[in-house]
Amino acid sequence: MNNERLAYCNECEDLVEFEIVEKKIVEEYKGENVEFIFRVGCCKCCRSEVATDIDYNSRKSATKIKAYKKKKGIITINEISEILNKYDIGKEVLADVAGFGKATIKRYFDGAIPAKEFSDVLKQILEEEKFFIQLVEKNKEKLRSVAYKKIGLRYERLLEIENSKIDQIANYIVTHLDEVTPLALEKLLFFSNGVCYALNGRQLIPNASEAWMHGPVYPCIYAKYKSYGYKPIDNGIYSNHGCMLSKVSDEEIAAIDMVIKTFGLYSPKILEMISHSQIPWKEKREGYASDEKCQEVIDENSIEKFYIENDLCSQEKILKYIWSCIQTF
Repeated sequence: MNNERLAYCNECEDLVEFEIVEKKIVEEYKGENVEFIFRVGCCKCCRSEVATDIDYNSRKSATKIKAYKKKKGIITINEISEILNKYDIGKEVLADVAGFGKATIKRYFDGAIPAKEFSDVLKQILEEEKFFIQLVEKNKEKLRSVAYKKIGLRYERLLEIENSKIDQIANYIVTHLDEVTPLALEKLLFFSNGVCYALNGRQLIPNASEAWMHGPVYPCIYAKYKSYGYKPIDNGIYSNHGCMLSKVSDEEIAAIDMVIKTFGLYSPKILEMISHSQIPWKEKREGYASDEKCQEVIDENSIEKFYIENDLCSQEKILKYIWSCIQTF
């Protein structure tokens, strides 16, 4: 027998060999039948279930509780964490804003399951920024002035994102890559706009880009992040709920994800060089020295034509295109 594949079987009353089988399980939890998928340890002798390791039962229990929460529509810990990040608040502050006891949110992280009425409040906070700020005003006497002011600043930033599609896209890129400098962000935005033409047949970003010396630039995004210089942008808000992507469709997200998984693998300098090789930028730089300031607006028709003609509509094709660019540098 292989000692690494032994477990104690209660039926056989001995250490036995086992195999792991993915099964659909139905068990009772809090008076309800809960269905979930779990990788079960099975005794090779009698086919009884065996605990394959020290964490087996706790993993199974966690999977069952997760399935129960989903069935009952209970908010998950990941979603509560998303609330904390979205509004830049701690667990006690969230409890105060929601009108719960101070230790309530901490108890959820320790394993307690939210009551449905509390869960519904938290889900609405996650989805509706205006509901959140209404609760802040309602319960502001519970908050310290520093926390109240900090929430106000965060809410102002969320309103900016709510009202701007390019802000939503920029924030999405910043929060879905490990490091993004302002230079890289500008190029990734431009490439996302182009890939959306090739993939979806339409423009992604409603703002005009300009043919600056270091490649295409969206001036409003440049102004927002220029203080970072050559450093990675670290003020992204990681959330996919509420206002965060309200102006961006699933098809457009697919184009952005494609850019993140391809162009996003490369350094800002490589991205700049790739942008310099593309006709839409080059044609607007004609007559300008390489280091000369230029604010010529890049033609959207030219962007559309370039990306469609180069068939940049799949991850494989984009990676092949990038490699062909790199070989010419």
